[in-house]
Amino acid sequence: MATNYSINYEDDRFKQVEQAKQEAINNSNSMYDQMINDSSQYYQNQINAVNDYSNTQQQLQQERTDQAINEINQQKEYAEKDYQKEQRGAYTDWQKESNRYGVNAEQQAASGLTNTGYSESSQVSMYNTYQSRVATARESYQRAVVDYDNAIANARISNNAALAEIAYNALQNTLELSLQGFQYKNQLLQTRLNAQQQLDSEYYQRYQNVLSQMNTENALKEQVRQYNENLAFQKSQAAQQQKNWEKEYALSLSASRSSGRSSGGSRSYRSGSGSKKTKAPGTAPIKKQQKQGTNNLSSNGKTVLTLYQKLMKGEKVSGTMAGPISVMVKNVLRGKTTRADALNSLYKNGYIKENDVRILASYL
Repeated sequence: MATNYSINYEDDRFKQVEQAKQEAINNSNSMYDQMINDSSQYYQNQINAVNDYSNTQQQLQQERTDQAINEINQQKEYAEKDYQKEQRGAYTDWQKESNRYGVNAEQQAASGLTNTGYSESSQVSMYNTYQSRVATARESYQRAVVDYDNAIANARISNNAALAEIAYNALQNTLELSLQGFQYKNQLLQTRLNAQQQLDSEYYQRYQNVLSQMNTENALKEQVRQYNENLAFQKSQAAQQQKNWEKEYALSLSASRSSGRSSGGSRSYRSGSGSKKTKAPGTAPIKKQQKQGTNNLSSNGKTVLTLYQKLMKGEKVSGTMAGPISVMVKNVLRGKTTRADALNSLYKNGYIKENDVRILASYL
């Protein structure tokens, strides 16, 4: 009867495979997580560098613009100072020309032009000249202020444009780095997933190998069980057949003794003046007859006896006669033939002699 061998899925070998799988997956994930973190840090550093560079460029641009505006304001101050200087110079010159005690007044007095119309006209002309110089200076100054203000406005506009361009370039570089970092991170995540799937497949195969090994072990256990069961059955059959043969042999021996007694067993042999009864031939103890008989066996007869005894013990046999003797024993144990017929077959095939048949019959 076959035994039901079930798989113990709590076996330590399954647990070892699962534990090794988890360790491999954890190590793989840890490695890829570190790579992802490193890549994120790398791209963040690149973005920070772009922003730092952008801030530096904007600062430099602003400093250049501030410097240009400062220089323009300085030019405005210079223009204002020149205007004020020209205004003071015009006033001073007018004062000198119009002073009634000045050089011009003395010249007019010497010429007799004092308190004349020419004198009054000269005063007006000098004043107009003064006013004209002041007006011209003011106009020049105002035009300069307008030009400088325009220059400042243009500088600020250029600065804003430059700052905008710097910011735009920084934004473009930041977006590009962010996209690269995003794509590389996704690639690492996909690679990590593929590695995990590969480990799952690898350790699933190891799991199946353990399962296959257990099934093989169970199959071997079943084969051993069947072999032991068959061997026990064969030994039981052999023992039963041996008992049957011994019973048959005892009956045969008893019949032989009865026949011996009826034919001459009542005779007595005398020696000298007395008489002494002697056992008839064939009535000696069986063990003694067997012991004496083995000495009369031929070489092949002894080989047959040795092989038979080994086979009945379940031992392995070898040699040229191992095959025929094995077949004989199997046929006898399976009831396909009798021991006598088996011995006669060995005799007919030339394996043993006629005397061997008679002697081996008492053993087999």
